[in-house]
Amino acid sequence: MTALQRILIASPVRQSPDVLKAFLESLSLLSIREEEIEVSYVFIDDNEAQDSSKQLRAFVRKHGGKVVKAAAIEKPKKPLIKRSRAGARSAAANAENAVNEANAADPAEALKTSKADPSRRDTSKSEVSISSVKPSLTTGQPTESDSDPKPVYSRNEYGHYWPEEYIWRVAALKDWILSYAIEGGFDALFLLDSDLVLHPATLTQLLNGEEEIVANLFWTRWQPGTIEMPQVWLRDEYTLYEERQNEQLTEEEKQRRSAEFMRKLRKKGRYEVGGLGACTLIRRSALEKGVRFARIDNLTLWGEDRHFCVRAQALGIRLHVDTHYPAYHIYRDSDLDGVAAFLQSASRHTIEGTEASKYILISLCMIVKNEEKSLARCLDSVREIADEIVIVDTGSTDRTREIAKEYDCRIVDYEWKDHFADARNFAFSQAEGEYILWLDADDVFEEKDRQQLLDWRERLDSSIDGLSMEYHLAFDGSGNVSHKLRRNRLVRRDKGFEWHGAVHEYLAVSGNIVHTNIAVTHKKDKEYTDRNLRIYKRLEEQGEVFTARDQYYYANELRDHGLNEEAVQWYTRFLDSGHGWIEDNLSASLKLAECMGRLGMKEQELAALFRSFTYASPRAEACCKVGTWFAERAEWNTAIHWFETAVALKRPEDPLANIDEPSWTWIPHLQLCVCYDRLGNHKQANYHNELALSYHPTHPSMLYNQQYLKEKLQNGVLR
Repeated sequence: MTALQRILIASPVRQSPDVLKAFLESLSLLSIREEEIEVSYVFIDDNEAQDSSKQLRAFVRKHGGKVVKAAAIEKPKKPLIKRSRAGARSAAANAENAVNEANAADPAEALKTSKADPSRRDTSKSEVSISSVKPSLTTGQPTESDSDPKPVYSRNEYGHYWPEEYIWRVAALKDWILSYAIEGGFDALFLLDSDLVLHPATLTQLLNGEEEIVANLFWTRWQPGTIEMPQVWLRDEYTLYEERQNEQLTEEEKQRRSAEFMRKLRKKGRYEVGGLGACTLIRRSALEKGVRFARIDNLTLWGEDRHFCVRAQALGIRLHVDTHYPAYHIYRDSDLDGVAAFLQSASRHTIEGTEASKYILISLCMIVKNEEKSLARCLDSVREIADEIVIVDTGSTDRTREIAKEYDCRIVDYEWKDHFADARNFAFSQAEGEYILWLDADDVFEEKDRQQLLDWRERLDSSIDGLSMEYHLAFDGSGNVSHKLRRNRLVRRDKGFEWHGAVHEYLAVSGNIVHTNIAVTHKKDKEYTDRNLRIYKRLEEQGEVFTARDQYYYANELRDHGLNEEAVQWYTRFLDSGHGWIEDNLSASLKLAECMGRLGMKEQELAALFRSFTYASPRAEACCKVGTWFAERAEWNTAIHWFETAVALKRPEDPLANIDEPSWTWIPHLQLCVCYDRLGNHKQANYHNELALSYHPTHPSMLYNQQYLKEKLQNGVLR
């Protein structure tokens, strides 16, 4: 009979109620075999939000455990940690005293658990002033007085900001937990950050091994618009590649090895690493050897997790990461959107060794050429989605094929014939799954979208012929989507849907197509070329009769390459044909106006904008451009009319409508700010500038306007 393992799950907590709710819910869903595992909980409560404190108390009332207020720990009567068992007993006595005094203590003001976050070093030093903050709890010693200010930790959509004093305060709180685990006689401590959402099988999987310290993997996008990075690394502060002593590596080789390491982490397994943190199982043997988070004075590495890892290695303890069930990291509030999909998907994945959920089979079909920079990123994003990956290679000369092989892709050679539809139809013909998914190499599923697709695949049945998804093509400086389309992305193979068009090909579908809010994100990393324009030119020279759709896309290529006179001719020919799709007609009218403006045809430019109103109800995109036309002529009141019209419009209900997000959000307000300022109405100008900032809080023009208008209003210059 297997001996009962006593496990302590612990976390220092300073968290918002919504994030904490998701964290605690995932703890309550952990799959625990009670005949093998006995779980206890201890939380250090340092919350500012009373709702968060209430959640912790409600959790331990239901599941057992203790909540200890951080303020009760910050004045220990004896040293916090010793390496000997006797010393541990003394430290734990302090821990028990802290528990007993917790109800009388006030919560401290600032606590957030640590993360092996490569962005923390720069952001904390450059964006948070700590000159007036007195040293806090760093080595187990009390602060000088109860009134001393605590270091301030803050977070927003762009990152987390950590004063250094704060890091070592967190280290001391974590070391208190280590002592508590030793004295409590626990076989292992599972130390967690409270902004993680765990897969139900996490704890069972981590205990399925003999490693003294093993972290559960999770991925984080440290800055908006960047790739996901792991919370584990190989050496130093955050080095993701191996390097032998005296080995000289080029930057390209460093990037290649780093990418190889991250690809390995995408595969289920348990691997040795040099650094880890935030979601870590620590066996009793490691606790008794003396691992802890306190600062090593002669070490310049930043962050308590790094000092923990260095100390562990010095004690002869190897560090490992388990990648079977990656956690979901709520690094920013917008990540809350993906929690439900993650939990739904995780609940359907049973622990390995039991019967797994039955899925329909999906084949991912791609056509590629020289995509070594982006292919791995794309394939990482479809993990657990694609059962088969078909790579149609049209002549790669770089490492594309080698990377595809690492992902067990089936590679098929194809002679390029300057015809995209033919190539995509060939790729589809190679698929064997029940459904076919298609992507370009520079496309990815962000984590929340990947989770939604995993959820959808379990609901697919023969009544659904396909799923359409949003296509996010561009982003503003705040990481918000600025331009998106919709594409038919996942279709039944037995329907035989075909691609059409040599360039800007489209998939002709019919039947029951479900429009989802799943998004594919485009991450263009290649220079634009004249390839498409050359194909159209060749077809034109061969006397090809263009469809209305081809006329429109040919005009787009001409416009993109600055051939405005030719573009005007083809846009006009397209619109005059009367055979265009409504969305293409609307876009063509606006692009025709743009080309005419470049050519100095100002009256014709305005007429082209008004032409868009003949195809559908006015859209914000056209109204903003009309408003700009009048603003350029200082006709401020007329311009205001059009920008206010844009603000008042309702979005089109058609899910296939092409939407330029800035035109429906911040652009009209920014332009109204300018118009009202020119008319001397600074109060109204300020009103609209603040509305614009609510959509795009980092826009430099709006930030300048904010200061400018603040001075105007303070000086009483307003109307």
